[in-house]
Amino acid sequence: MSRTASARILSVLLPLMMLSASIVRGQEEPAKLLTLDEAVSLARSHNRELKQAGLEIHKQKEALSEAKTQFYPRFDTYLLASELLNPLDFTISAGTLGTFPATGPIPAQQSQIHTPARPVAITSVTATQPLTQLFRIDLSIKEQKLGAELSQQSYFERKQGLVNEVRRTYYAILQSQGELESQRALLAYLEELQKLTGRRLQQEAVLKADSLRITAQRTKSLYQLTVIEDALADRKEILNRLLGRELQTEFSVEMVPASLPEELSLQGARKIATEKRPEIKTETIKREQATLETKIEKTRYIPDISIQANYAASSNISFLPQSVGAVGVLLTWQPWDWGQKRHNVAQKVDAERQAQLSIESAREQVVQEVDSTFRRLREARGLLTAAQAARDAEAEKLRNEMDAYSHQAIVLSDLLQQQSSVANAEDQYRQGLLAFWRARADFERALGEE
Repeated sequence: MSRTASARILSVLLPLMMLSASIVRGQEEPAKLLTLDEAVSLARSHNRELKQAGLEIHKQKEALSEAKTQFYPRFDTYLLASELLNPLDFTISAGTLGTFPATGPIPAQQSQIHTPARPVAITSVTATQPLTQLFRIDLSIKEQKLGAELSQQSYFERKQGLVNEVRRTYYAILQSQGELESQRALLAYLEELQKLTGRRLQQEAVLKADSLRITAQRTKSLYQLTVIEDALADRKEILNRLLGRELQTEFSVEMVPASLPEELSLQGARKIATEKRPEIKTETIKREQATLETKIEKTRYIPDISIQANYAASSNISFLPQSVGAVGVLLTWQPWDWGQKRHNVAQKVDAERQAQLSIESAREQVVQEVDSTFRRLREARGLLTAAQAARDAEAEKLRNEMDAYSHQAIVLSDLLQQQSSVANAEDQYRQGLLAFWRARADFERALGEE
């Protein structure tokens, strides 16, 4: 083999080892670059599931406004319009209304009051303004506010989950892009090696079986290239869906920094997580809700006193007045309940204690998750470093084997065996890289990063 041919093969092999994109960029027009920050921002603004979660916040705000209306008087209107099927007849005996010296009995004689079968109407309007209930209403409104805050925390939790999905998918695309560039470089190398082997086969310098092995490897490489391209297309569609845009939108991703500032201090990571994770805030709100529910239950010992105004009117009924109006005080109270209120209060107190335990449990769970993901990220980084070192070593060895093959110091089978070792090392590196990106995404989610 000439020195020129050997140099040409090495120039194609080198990009394979270094995951260079020069070949791809020279052949294809680069797609629009999508940064990780841009992807996260698009997901927050356009993701459909997140928008649905945002509507729940609006519903809770409307419920809060509805609860505030209980401060004001309540108006109840009753209207009955009907047709009498039978006449209404009443008999008033003489002296029913009393007997007086000047007038004698009233009425003086038995009287008949007759209402024929005809349409009648009864109207009643009642206005009730609560008084002692205002304290309970105020507590209920505060509880409703906590419900709105709870829905807000649920929204934050959903948003953090979405950001984690976006990061994981983005990192997977980043890894697939590297695989694609590497596989294309490998295919170009095999094509050059196939041409060289074909020329040496004509010179009877290699066996036909060796040439067929090169052809088989190239065919397998083409298949693997198709698999990688399909996986990349699937992941891009997934990311486009998360971003709330057309599935076929073409883009490319860029490399992100390999390390995070939070990796430098586990204590710092714990502090960030306990401040940002919505799970702890959610449990805190639930404890406040339990406290308010206890207070609300205790207000039931107080009688419900309201000012009430009534107005009633009737038509076409002979024995009833045309209208009646009254203003008074309405008191509702259940003095004997056989311990019902006491037992209800005891249940609410137990719920408060449960809520406090839930806060402590959530905090410990968050810290434990941060610790675990911190360790997994550290392990994944170490594994990736080892895999990269092994890949570089095998690549250097293959470079030496190529040089020896160009001087016909080794046979093609030795070169192909070393190439297989490089492929295995490359596969280990890809797996380590994917594990690293996943561990990084999990660590960022554990921190509560948005």
